[in-house]
Amino acid sequence: MQIIHVYKADGTEHDFTMLKNSILNELGKNVKILGDSGYQGIKNIHENSETPIKKPKNRELTDEEKQYNKELSQRRIYIEHVNRRLKIFRICKEVYRNKGNRMELRVNLIAAIYNLMAPLKR
Repeated sequence: MQIIHVYKADGTEHDFTMLKNSILNELGKNVKILGDSGYQGIKNIHENSETPIKKPKNRELTDEEKQYNKELSQRRIYIEHVNRRLKIFRICKEVYRNKGNRMELRVNLIAAIYNLMAPLKR
């Protein structure tokens, strides 16, 4: 799994909003997006995407819905591992205290380092 895009934001912007504002329109239809429950509604914007099924009010999830959520979470765990590895670099974890115009460059360098290391981690 490789990081394909880094987007700079103020920190108060939700991940889904950042995705919509940055590259969602540029993604091809063959790109698969796996999101967590915070990305509900992405199917309306990008058809080749999957999010977990939320439990409706006054009803339990069916066994098929639970199985779907489990399979999706098993595929998404790799994304969460990428997030964890990026937070090892403290620049991605804490408040950035240097000049803002250099942050995007530094985060892209960290993504490049991760992309080089990713095949070694498997």
